[in-house]
Amino acid sequence: MKRIRIKPILLCFVFLVSLTNCYFNPFVFDLLNPEKTKDNSSVLGMIAGLTNQTGTVQISGQLKKGGAALSNVQITLQNVSPSVKSQTNSSTTNSSGRFFLDTPTGIVSLQFSDSGTIVNFQLEVSKTSVTLVSIDKTNYQVQSFEVYELGVEPPVYFELIASMPYDGLYIDKDNFSSTIGSGSMFLFSENLEELVEGTELGWAADNFIVTPAVYLLYVNVSTNYVQLSLDNASIQPSTTYTVTLNPGIKSKTGKSLKQSTFQFKVGILK
Repeated sequence: MKRIRIKPILLCFVFLVSLTNCYFNPFVFDLLNPEKTKDNSSVLGMIAGLTNQTGTVQISGQLKKGGAALSNVQITLQNVSPSVKSQTNSSTTNSSGRFFLDTPTGIVSLQFSDSGTIVNFQLEVSKTSVTLVSIDKTNYQVQSFEVYELGVEPPVYFELIASMPYDGLYIDKDNFSSTIGSGSMFLFSENLEELVEGTELGWAADNFIVTPAVYLLYVNVSTNYVQLSLDNASIQPSTTYTVTLNPGIKSKTGKSLKQSTFQFKVGILK
C-alpha cells in the first residue's frame, strides 16, 4: 500500500494562505494597486524636488573695462527662480569694481548696463568656485571671483583696479606705443607698503612675473601705483604672455594681494 505524501501540499497551501494574507494587507495592497494616483504623484513630486534642489551661495567678482575697474554699475541676476527671489539678486559695484550677489549653483546669467551699453555674461557657480563661461562684449572683463556661504561677511579686499597690459589685450604695431611701448603700469585700491630704498627692482621681479620673460629695466613705486619700464627689444611678436601678480604685493595696512593671473597677446610688431 502506497503512502500519500501530503507535506508538499500542505507547504503550498500555507504559502498560498500567507501570500493571500499578505496581498490583502492594506499597505501591500496599495503598493500593488495604486488607485490613489494623487497621493503617488505627491510622493514622486517630493522626490523629484529633493533630487533637483540646488544650493544657493554668495559670490563676488570684479568688473572691468579695458583693464580698469567699473564702479557704480548695477549687475542683475537674470531669470531668477521663485526660490531665489528672496535673496540679493542685484548688486552695484563699489569703487574697486567689486560686486556681491546671492546665486544658485549651476550656470547663471547676469546683465549690466554701462552708459547704455547692455552686457550679458554667464558664470558657472559651484559651492567652492566661480568660472566665467561667456561674455558678449569682449572689451569687458569679469574676474577675481570668490565664493562664500550665505550670511558670511566678506573681507575688504586689496585689489588691482587698473593695469596696462590687461587680460585679453591684443597688441600689434598699430597700438604698441599707446599700450606697453612706454612700459607697464599697475594701479591698486590702497597705498602700497613702503619699500626699502634700492629693493624695488628685486621686489618687482619677485611679484610681477611675466612668461615668457621680458627684460625689466627699472621700477617706479609711488603711493598706490607701480610702473615697470621694459626692454621693448625683449618683447616677441606672435606670442601670448602670461602675467602673474603675487601676494608679496602688500598694502600699507598689511593686506596681501590675492595671487592672480591674466594673459595678453602680441601680434605683428613690424
